[in-house]
Amino acid sequence: MPRKKILAIIFTVIVALGLSADARAEWEIGAKAGFDSNVNRSVNKEDSDFLMTAYVAYSRQASGETRVDWTLKAILEGTGYADYSDLNNAAATFSPGLSIFLNPQWSLNVSPFIQTKGVSDSDQSALVYGVRTTLKQKWTKKFYTGQYYIYTKNNANEDVYSYEENAVGVFAGLNWTDAFFTEVGYEYSHGDSYRTISTATAPTTPTGGRGYRHRFSSVYDAYVYSDKVDRSSISVNVGYDFTKSLFTQLGYTYIREEGDIDTLTYHTGFIGLGYRF
Repeated sequence: MPRKKILAIIFTVIVALGLSADARAEWEIGAKAGFDSNVNRSVNKEDSDFLMTAYVAYSRQASGETRVDWTLKAILEGTGYADYSDLNNAAATFSPGLSIFLNPQWSLNVSPFIQTKGVSDSDQSALVYGVRTTLKQKWTKKFYTGQYYIYTKNNANEDVYSYEENAVGVFAGLNWTDAFFTEVGYEYSHGDSYRTISTATAPTTPTGGRGYRHRFSSVYDAYVYSDKVDRSSISVNVGYDFTKSLFTQLGYTYIREEGDIDTLTYHTGFIGLGYRF
């Protein structure tokens, strides 16, 4: 199904949700300012960039009043880059889910998702789908932990930007007050990832029976190639609610990618302001 049709379907669903009444449903609008220390994913000439994201989201959470309940999340978002404007993009994501309360402290949620993403560099526009499974434990009124698995399949217009990935992660959080929380997390993933190299030499050594996919990109002014990558990341998030509706959140992530050819390390971060209603 074409991405434009999927985007239209997701938009129609979001509008329909907005016209419905559900006490467990919540709308959210917000904006985030962020940075990426290696936006071009270069192995030998890193470029950093700043970005801005605006979004509107709808979510329905499980009530906890029944052992089994359904959840739903839908997001429309757009992102603009200060220097790499060819990476400007808009995306729509739709993710229904099923929550099972194993006991009062343990819960399991399984949520398939589908996303359509349009990028100014149309080679990177993609249809994405996958599933996320999250197991969460609430140890006290303030302290919680969780573990998750995510499978992602990204089908981009240009094959070098397509990837398939399996990721597992753990997180732990503390609600210091009703308004203030902190959370730390670790994630490991394995799958395809694109890299750029600013020389005339692109990898051609076969791997997995199909060879390294590579091409020249005018966006990065470099060769782009696909590599098998083991990625590890450590993240820290802090949030504060000014009121029941107005909130802010800050996040930082350190990422290390070990590929068959090179190893990358880079940083991302953001500060955001949102409003729930």
